[in-house]
Amino acid sequence: MRGILLVSLFASSALLASCSTQSIYPIFPAEVTSGNTATYDAAHRYQTGDGVPRDYAKAEKLYGKASAKGDARAETNLGVMALRGEGRNVNYSTAAAHFRKAAEAGSAAAHYNLGLMHDSGIGFPHNPSAAVREYRMAAEQGLAEAQYRLAVMFEHGYGTPADPREAKRLYEMAAVGGKSEAYRNLSSLAGKDIRNEAVLRSLLAVDNCDACDGDAAASGLAARDYNGLKALADKGDAPARYNLAVRLLNGDHANQDPSEAARLFTLSARQGYAPAQRQLAQMHLRGQAVAKSKVLAHSWLNLAAKSGGSEADTARAQMEELEVSMTTSEIAEAQKIAAGWYSKGR
Repeated sequence: MRGILLVSLFASSALLASCSTQSIYPIFPAEVTSGNTATYDAAHRYQTGDGVPRDYAKAEKLYGKASAKGDARAETNLGVMALRGEGRNVNYSTAAAHFRKAAEAGSAAAHYNLGLMHDSGIGFPHNPSAAVREYRMAAEQGLAEAQYRLAVMFEHGYGTPADPREAKRLYEMAAVGGKSEAYRNLSSLAGKDIRNEAVLRSLLAVDNCDACDGDAAASGLAARDYNGLKALADKGDAPARYNLAVRLLNGDHANQDPSEAARLFTLSARQGYAPAQRQLAQMHLRGQAVAKSKVLAHSWLNLAAKSGGSEADTARAQMEELEVSMTTSEIAEAQKIAAGWYSKGR
């Protein structure tokens, strides 16, 4: 699994003015590593013993250097080491601190690991609702492990009202949206007590070394997973359409195709999927594969703000910040468009 950096679309009004030169697209791009992954890759090999003697002290030191350069994957893996007691005694507070920092930078694995801690009551008070929030953040970024755990929560009504239909959809997403091997490993743990520390540690997500898993078998597996995700998207699944569009936008195990990505984002957004609505807002601000328009960007953010939960809060804040650079008439036009879409069910 790979860490994914969540980048704020509207970090400041100055960023809006210079968005053509900022790496702020898409909402959930592949992890940002400052263009240099050698330090991280070396740390990962020392942590796992891949081709070198396992050395947790060296791994921790190198991860620290990579983290200082903004590599969220390294921050996540420092948290994993602290929670597993790799090279030192288990330290829950240190693990949580690393995960929070990585999650703030957008690491899906870190969100998922925080969810596990809330879910298990290990390191945090037992809080299924908080676990659901963290799992959802990671699941929307395509992390199979988070999709699986979130499906369990919906199936049994843990931290959220039971929803068998949503659980089934998430199980399907988990099977095709990430590495199938990870999904099978999780499936084999079904029914085991997550409050057991050994089970918790076996479930932790470690951000992988890209250079360590690029063999033919991995490429074939990625292609199979992509095809499975496409099949779900073709059936009309809104999150699948969104996640497939992200892959097409990034060229992640697919040919890079911004136009097709825009089409899929639009279909997902029209179904009311807030992450896709926020993505389209960003695309309209950049004029990437769609018309450049602050009015349309505002309209999509307005719809996303009606979705409820933290996604709505984020969209609302972004919409309000965008309004700083808009005229009164532009805002009125955008509100009129959003009202029309909302009344028609998008």
